[in-house]
Parts: sequence; C-alpha cells; structure tokens
Amino acid sequence: MKKMLLENEHAKFVIEDGILIGSFKCEFVDLDLANKITGYRLELQNGKNFPILSNIKAVKSSTKSARDFLASEEGCKGVVAAAVLIDSPISSMIGNFFIRVSKPLRPTKIFTNETEAKKWLAQFVKKE
Repeated sequence: MKKMLLENEHAKFVIEDGILIGSFKCEFVDLDLANKITGYRLELQNGKNFPILSNIKAVKSSTKSARDFLASEEGCKGVVAAAVLIDSPISSMIGNFFIRVSKPLRPTKIFTNETEAKKWLAQFVKKE
C-alpha cells in the first residue's frame, strides 16, 4: 500500500510497506538543497525511523558538501538503512563515489532495480 506524503519542486515522498521512498526531482544537488530535502523528510517522518529508498535517477551532479552532509549524522537522522536507486552510468558513478568517499553512517547500497532495492530494505522495516 502506497501513501503519498509530499511532493514539491525538489522531491516526492511516499511510504510503501514501511519504506520511505524519496525521489529527487532536480539535476543538481548542493548543500542548501540537501538540507531542504532532508528537512522535508524529517518533518514527514515525525520522529519515526525508516529504511529509505532514495531515487536519484534525475540527479546528474552534486557538490562534495552536499554528499558529506547526506552521509553525516545530521543527514542520516531517522534513516535505518538507505538504498540508492540509479539508472545510468553517471548516477552509478555519483552513488558509488558517495558510498566510498562520504562513508554513510547507515547501511547503504546502490541498486538499478527498484524491486531488488525494496527487497533489501525490507529486512530493516520495523515489525510492529
């Protein structure tokens, strides 16, 4: 079951089977935008922790400060684990570079298949 939470010019968020799915809608992510999108996510999460599926298919580039922020304690707040969904060599390069260099504080993995990403994240969904 999907539940629409928020959509604006920067991102779209839905919750599906206990996984928060965030889709970036911009080609370039700088520190300011990373902060804004994280702020939207935290507001929606309302203090709850979620495994996150981050769809970055639209993103073509990002700044080092944005990547460092997203990998930091502040950027990972409320994140149990993160699957990064990509669809191109450029996105793969950005995603793998992010994991190797920024070293996210939560389990993070790159995927090209949304079903596989959700399957991996399902192990992190809190059973109520």
